[in-house]
Amino acid sequence: MVATTVCKEGITKMSDSVILAGIDVSKDKLDVHVLPSNLAFTVGRDRQGLGELCRWLHKAGVRRAALEASGGYERAVIEKLEAEGLCVQLLNPKRVRRFAEAMGILAKTDPIDARLIARYGQHFPEMGLTRSPEQAGKLAEFLAIRHMLMGIVDEARSRLGQLRDPGLRQLVDQSAAEAKARLKAVDAGIARTIADDEAMARKAKIIRTLVGAGPVLTSTLLARLPELGCVGRRQAASLSGVAPADRQSGKSRRRASIDGGRDRLRPVLHMVALAAMRSNPVIKAFATRLTAAGKPIRLVIAACARKIIVILNAMLRDQTQWKHAKHA
Repeated sequence: MVATTVCKEGITKMSDSVILAGIDVSKDKLDVHVLPSNLAFTVGRDRQGLGELCRWLHKAGVRRAALEASGGYERAVIEKLEAEGLCVQLLNPKRVRRFAEAMGILAKTDPIDARLIARYGQHFPEMGLTRSPEQAGKLAEFLAIRHMLMGIVDEARSRLGQLRDPGLRQLVDQSAAEAKARLKAVDAGIARTIADDEAMARKAKIIRTLVGAGPVLTSTLLARLPELGCVGRRQAASLSGVAPADRQSGKSRRRASIDGGRDRLRPVLHMVALAAMRSNPVIKAFATRLTAAGKPIRLVIAACARKIIVILNAMLRDQTQWKHAKHA
């Protein structure tokens, strides 16, 4: 059980008796800051450096470590620390940066970041990102490469309309054709990854029964939001980036807006919402009611996207396919 106290500002923080290490992860090295002793050191982000890191942490009596998500560089560090019996807290880099700004710290270096990560973990011991299961992480890698290849294809299409030189047009055509061929291989890898995991395959089968939900939405949800079906409707919408946030202060009553959410999930949901507004009878009727009420099209699309994620959350929660689902 984590020992906590409440500061006069009302912030829940760990007691000074809890020894915590903040680790700033970069490609080649790890900067570490230990609280409350303020011990600081740097090791390499390789096998030897990770071994040295664990020896230092055990020597300092550290049992908890906090680090930011760093584009995948943090995975080996987390695996090593957990194998050594440490509790690891994975943090949202944006929240740590805002925490620094709230404290008036504008400088940004690796040692400073390590200290800030430690202080953030000290003040907010329960705050952290949900770590994806291994298969979901593997699926996310496939989706990242798919996103890159789609960018190449889209760029080639836009360039072809501007190029006059036949040689350049042929070169761009070849680049697009190669990217499309690789896309097919990646899509096959995505399908294989889902099929090889019983839990993901079962979820995918349920998601695909929703009219308008295709393989892109299915794989994106399984990779970016693996906890779908195990959370409430509001949390599902928030994690998807389609939950409206009020923006009111004093007499100001600005329109609520949507923001945040898991990476690259909201754009996919919006595209699915556009398709569902034409083909899915429930979503189509919902969109028609909003339009008749005078709601702007952007709000209608966002509301349809939110309804889709709420329905899918309920379907996965109840293990019910679309034709038998109780629509939210």
